[in-house]
Amino acid sequence: MEKLLRIINACRTKWLTTIEDLSTEQMNFIPPGFKNNLAWQLGHVVVSQQILCYRLSGNKFVIEEELIDLYKNGSKPERDFSSAEIAQMKGYLLSTIAQLENDLDHNLFANFTPYSISTYAGVELKNIEDALTFIISHDGLHYGCSIGLKKLV
Repeated sequence: MEKLLRIINACRTKWLTTIEDLSTEQMNFIPPGFKNNLAWQLGHVVVSQQILCYRLSGNKFVIEEELIDLYKNGSKPERDFSSAEIAQMKGYLLSTIAQLENDLDHNLFANFTPYSISTYAGVELKNIEDALTFIISHDGLHYGCSIGLKKLV
């Protein structure tokens, strides 16, 4: 699983570099025809990883519970995110993966509940390794969305 974590970290590190020069206003901009923004994209991947790894294993989140509803699947920005909130999500982008690595070392995910991915019919995550494999794809998808959004801000 070490390789999976390296890939996730590499994507998220590149993502941070891609958006480092953007203002809070740019991070909150929702282009015509879009439902979300760059700030939401960051929060969404953080929250998705927490749900797929921690909730499905019966563990407590390592982020604040109230963030889940702001960024979960099916949500969209209902207001602008503050510069502090954006900085928090930028920090969580890597810190949650570092914590995940530590928690993997302590076998926190042994009680994983299988889960079918609603957006990909027939894809079931049966264990934490499946979840991490899916997170690579999911992060890549949202990183790609962010590259497109950045061109429009």
